[in-house]
Amino acid sequence: MGLNTTNTAGLAFSIRDYRASDFDRLWEIDQRCFPSGISYTQMELSGFITKRNAITLVGEFQPSEAGHDGADASAGGNPADRIAGFVVAHPVRRKYGRILTLDILPEARRYGLGIKLMTACEERLRSLGCADVYLETAVDNEPAVQLYSKLGYQILRTIPDYYASHSLDAYQMRKRL
Repeated sequence: MGLNTTNTAGLAFSIRDYRASDFDRLWEIDQRCFPSGISYTQMELSGFITKRNAITLVGEFQPSEAGHDGADASAGGNPADRIAGFVVAHPVRRKYGRILTLDILPEARRYGLGIKLMTACEERLRSLGCADVYLETAVDNEPAVQLYSKLGYQILRTIPDYYASHSLDAYQMRKRL
């Protein structure tokens, strides 16, 4: 996938394919986005990312005219620190896709990065022949439910105790591509 840059409300992001050097930053972001027991272990996240045909797209802070230069996100000058979020998906037998996680740093939320990552991921799934995409999200994660609904996902069912460590149900959602 080529570099795709979007600038929304003064923050600019680019979307690109995952690189192995991104892994530690992605795991760090996952740990910040979800509580222990819901966030992935390093082994789980690595398994999802490295699975055959996995789609992992990364969103990075980019310099913008509005003054956000990524400095607050890139202390120490490590390029991986510019990563603001990511999405991981798997195509299943080229019939449907499954979004495993969408993680956006708190300071990068509500600027359009989640929409851009999901849209790029859906395009990739569609190009592989997937007609539908499924995901699960906690029933109490209202921002995620709102985002997915805005993107055209519909709640299919509630899965009891999906996050067993938290006795928390999840919605299974689907979108036709």
